Order: sequence, then C-alpha cells, then structure tokens
Amino acid sequence: MSKTIDGAVSVSAITQAIAQLLKEGIGEVRVTGEISGFKTAYSGHRYFALKDDAALIDCVMWSSKPLAFIPTDGMRVVVGGKLTIYPTRGKYQIDCDSMVAAGQGDLYLAFEALKRNLQARGFFNPEIKQPLPLLPLNIGVVTSPTGAAIQDILSTLKRRSPHCHVYVCAATVQGDTAPVEVAAAIRRLNQLDLDVIIVGRGGGSLEDLWAFNSLEVAEAIYASAIPIVSAVGHETDFTIADFVADVRAATPTGAAELVTQCDRAELLQQIAGYQQQLTANVNASLQQYRQKIHILTNSYGFQNITSQIKTYQQQIDETESLMQKAMTRNLRQAKTQLEAIAAHLHSLHPLAPLQRGFALLRHQDRAIAAHESLTNCDRIEIVRHTEIAHAKIERVIPKENSD
Repeated sequence: MSKTIDGAVSVSAITQAIAQLLKEGIGEVRVTGEISGFKTAYSGHRYFALKDDAALIDCVMWSSKPLAFIPTDGMRVVVGGKLTIYPTRGKYQIDCDSMVAAGQGDLYLAFEALKRNLQARGFFNPEIKQPLPLLPLNIGVVTSPTGAAIQDILSTLKRRSPHCHVYVCAATVQGDTAPVEVAAAIRRLNQLDLDVIIVGRGGGSLEDLWAFNSLEVAEAIYASAIPIVSAVGHETDFTIADFVADVRAATPTGAAELVTQCDRAELLQQIAGYQQQLTANVNASLQQYRQKIHILTNSYGFQNITSQIKTYQQQIDETESLMQKAMTRNLRQAKTQLEAIAAHLHSLHPLAPLQRGFALLRHQDRAIAAHESLTNCDRIEIVRHTEIAHAKIERVIPKENSD
C-alpha cells in the first residue's frame, strides 16, 4: 500500500485495498432482493439496487450479459456476481453476471411485464404477421439437437413432405445461454434462402421454457424476414415467442404439420382430382362444340354456301371479262390519240415540208429565213428530201407583193 510524504495512505490506495479484501474474502456471491431504481443507460448497461427490509446494495449489469426478461422495480430476483468497489464514489456494489426471477410467482410477473412491453411496441400486431407458404421446399428448424422435439419434427416432415430440404440450426433451449443461442440461430437461418422456420422445444416447467420468454428471442423473431412458427412446450404452454411468431403451433409435431399443410399423398390425390375434373371439363366443352358444329353444318345457310360460292365465282368471272374489254378499249383509244399527236408533231418538224417536194435554202451551213434576201449570197445549198444541190446566184429579182 503506497503512502504519502507524511505517512498517510492515498484514497486510491485504500480503495484498492478494500477491493482486494472483498475479492479475496467474499468473492462470488448470490444475492436475493427486491429491485429498486432500475434503469438502462444509453450504452445498454443496467444500474439498479437490491434491497430488503433492512438494507440496500447497488448493482450493475453490463450490456454484454444476457437477460431473459425485463426487470422492473419491486420485482424479486436472484443475482449472481462479484462484490467490487466503484472507485469514483468509493462504494461497494455487485457486478452481476446473471439475474433470474425469484420464485414461480415472480417469473409470472416478469412474463407479464415483458408481454406488456412488447405489446406496446407492436410486436404482437396481427397486421405484420406473415402467411405461411403453401408448398415450402426449404424449412429451417431451431431447437436442441438432442431433444425429442427435433426427432418429432424431422419424422413428421419426412413422412408428409419427403421432398423438402430441412436445415437444422442447433441451439441450447434451456439455461442462461439459451436466449442468446436461440436468437443467434434465428438470425443465421435468415441468411439462407428458406421458406419457413420452426422455433421450439418440448414441454417443461415455466423455468425450463423461460428462454422463449426472453427479450432476445422475441426481437429475433420480430426481425425475421422469413415466416416463423413457434412450437414451445405442450398445447397448454404459452410463451412470449408464441405471441411474436407469425403462427403458433401447440407442439413441435403440430408445427411440422402446419408448415406442410398438404402431405405428399394428399397432394398427389388433389392433383389426380384436378386432372379428372379438368378432363371432364374439356370433354364437356368438346361435346358442346361438336353439337354446335353439327347444327351449323346442317343449317340451310351452311348447305347453301356452295351454291353461293359458285354464284360469287361467276360474278367474279363476269366482272373480270368486263374489265378486260374496258382495258382493251381504253388502250385502243389511247393508241389512236398517241398516233394523232405523233403525226401532228411530225408535221411541225422543220424538215417535214421536204417530204412534200419543198426545198430548204442554206448559206454557209445556215438556213436562209423567208425574210432574208439572196442578194448577199453568191453560192447556196438547195436541200431536198433525198438530195442536196449546190447553186450559184447570178441575179436576184425582187418579187412584188400583191394585196
């Protein structure tokens, strides 16, 4: 123990000495008492006091320590832990590792307290319940791997739906670690592509089933994206998990029957029934259509359809003949018009008069117009239809115009 200059010990030193004495002289303790001033810090750590008629002791329970229920003031509990010193204030306290309700009556109080809390938070709201799949293929199971419940579930699933794939996530279902293990198993199965999850165990006392009355399990079920069937205990047993789950089954066997609503034999029988009904419906429809076809084929309109078709064909032939004649007539008229236009255009050609005996006079490769005089031309070309003559101009005599 360290000392100051004048020989007195420091506050820290005496506090450490007392803590050492408590650790060595008392060590682990189990204390029963009534909760007083319970509160949960933002960090998740819980602070409270235990009291009886004559004394009071402070307690702390860290957030890493699981709780199977929500403690409230006035509740009698049993805590286990170590007696330590809180140096800052120099007071002793119990560093709690566990907490359980004291007695059957107190367990019921803890159950009701958690139930009220979760109901107020909407955990039991029917509107958020997920429907079970009609024909699940992948089924998850959270339970003890050694209990009778797992055997009942597996044998029922194998008998009713041998085609299903079952994924068992083992968890302790009783004891201090059970709430954490069951909640962790539910979260792990939610990482798989499953259709439904069964969570449960066989029957037992209220203490045996207490893991399914825990906040951890309730929150894991509430957060599950996969529908969950709760199957805890017997038909008369009700737990918090039953209220939070999407569907409650009376027993583990009942849960397996619920998730396989149609077993293989029933399903095959239903399919056979549907097939017979479908065949009967198709045959009835075919018979109705046969009767309609028979009535139509024997009706006057259907019997007369051949003669009507022949009449239409004859009308088409007559129409075609008229169209051919009209086209021939129109083509002939068009040809006559084209020939007349061609003759007219030909008569307008500058050289057309040559065919009628006229001649064209040219001088220096240029035609001499009618108004031009030949006075300035010494030689000219006389162009006829079939020949060209070269002539020399000796004299030009003007022609007198007459009225």
